[in-house]
Amino acid sequence: MALSAQPRSAPPPPPDDASGDTALVRELEALLGAGAIVTEEEERRFAVQDLFFEGALPLALVSPGSRAEVSELVRWCARNAVAIAPRGGGMSYTEAFQPRAARSIVLDFSRLAAIRSVDVADGNVTVEAGCTWAALDEALAKVGMRARFWGPMSGGTATVGGSLSQGSVTFGSGEAGASANAVKSFEIVTGTGEVLLTGSDGSAGTGPFNRNFGPDITGIFANDAGALGIKTAATLEIEPRPERVDGISFAVDSFETMADLLREVRLRRLSSEIIAMDAEVARQNAGPPDLKEDAKALVRIGRSAGSVPAALSRMARIAAAGRRFLDGALYTVHFVVEGRDRLEIRSRLAAIRALAGQAREIVNTVPLATRAAPFPELPVTHPDGRRLLPIHGVIADSRIASFHRDYCALKAEYASRMEAAGVTLAEFFAGVAGAGTLYEPVFYWPDSAMLYHRRRTPAYLDGVAQDYPENPEGRALVREMVEAIVALMRAHGATHFQLGRLYPYAETREGEAGRLLRDLKARLDPNGILNPGTLGL
Repeated sequence: MALSAQPRSAPPPPPDDASGDTALVRELEALLGAGAIVTEEEERRFAVQDLFFEGALPLALVSPGSRAEVSELVRWCARNAVAIAPRGGGMSYTEAFQPRAARSIVLDFSRLAAIRSVDVADGNVTVEAGCTWAALDEALAKVGMRARFWGPMSGGTATVGGSLSQGSVTFGSGEAGASANAVKSFEIVTGTGEVLLTGSDGSAGTGPFNRNFGPDITGIFANDAGALGIKTAATLEIEPRPERVDGISFAVDSFETMADLLREVRLRRLSSEIIAMDAEVARQNAGPPDLKEDAKALVRIGRSAGSVPAALSRMARIAAAGRRFLDGALYTVHFVVEGRDRLEIRSRLAAIRALAGQAREIVNTVPLATRAAPFPELPVTHPDGRRLLPIHGVIADSRIASFHRDYCALKAEYASRMEAAGVTLAEFFAGVAGAGTLYEPVFYWPDSAMLYHRRRTPAYLDGVAQDYPENPEGRALVREMVEAIVALMRAHGATHFQLGRLYPYAETREGEAGRLLRDLKARLDPNGILNPGTLGL
């Protein structure tokens, strides 16, 4: 499968720049107000970049402030044959929201970010698409609740609508699975401007308390990359926040031991977050050593312990271990454990230790730090400034060993070329309840930064991350290897989140399933204006 765009660093303006089409921009301003329309070239360019890809420069970045304005905007786009690229927080790497042509707009949801209602009695929250997961979690914490799936690690910037359109995992995925499992209903604006409620609220006189009322219409729009409809709001299942949180970590010396442990803990729903990594990814997540930042993290971990003695014990243990947990093992495996009380926590930890067998238990810095600051400001490069690109596949338990064997063989084939171009590969893993293991190779290579990287690099990397010159050979090799690994994942029956335009989908739907998918696209988006090209549609 060929990648559908050529990534560029410090790119020249695309030849089909639409900035001169002032008549359409003036119509947009008349429709929504000048304050909702951004036409500065740098802002438009930033809005079409992700970690790797850049799209065509659109007419404008458009920020409607209500569902009604979204409907009006969609109708205007349909009349004028203007494509719509819906963009959430922008933390993507699969060409998920990049316009293909200049006759397009990027749909920004920053003015559509309210929490409409929190219904503790019925166990749901209705939130607009532009709300970040961090903002949602902060609001729900005030009433002692949280979403059943409560966000990706990028939830400080990732939006609810973006994550539910692309598919996401992390917080809660060890027990609840992927993001779509927590949704009760979507509010959708179709490609004709009509409004559709997908849950039980689609019936007159009924609220959005039940997704499973007849055929699962909600599921049609989950993970659709915005190709079937624009999500303006979602109703999510909520639950009481856990009384206790702890964690446990192990060092293991073989892939087989690591994969088996992830599977056994996931199948038993013993851990809310299940992660593993090799040494390179562990260092990437730890970031550069910094006494001040490490001290802050230590305090956050202590505060999350629930009592003063427990806090002091945690802090002393982690301070004594320092960052030594990153040394001396092929993989580190980490589990966040939740419970109603200390007894439940101890029971779950004991069960995980029993499953771990002879694996070496190490200091539980990673799971405790993960939950002490669940939505950190994530780096968009390696800490030293090298570019990074993650890709992933969700692999069935029965096939993960054979995939890993073939993946390692593929890496070996590319080893000399990788060394010559400065390209390295590391691996990250996560357990996704109800599915399998998420296997995530992460590329690193020296290359010049895009506007996206310059804006998104955290302040804590100032003076650490360096600038690199253009490395077209390295970038081309990464692109080639991405194609090869995605093809290998496909050969081993992998599935994916964040499909965008990177991972094959429509072309894999066979027979009537493929026809139904295309019929849905034609019915919901007859003018073909909703994120054209995503999902292979």
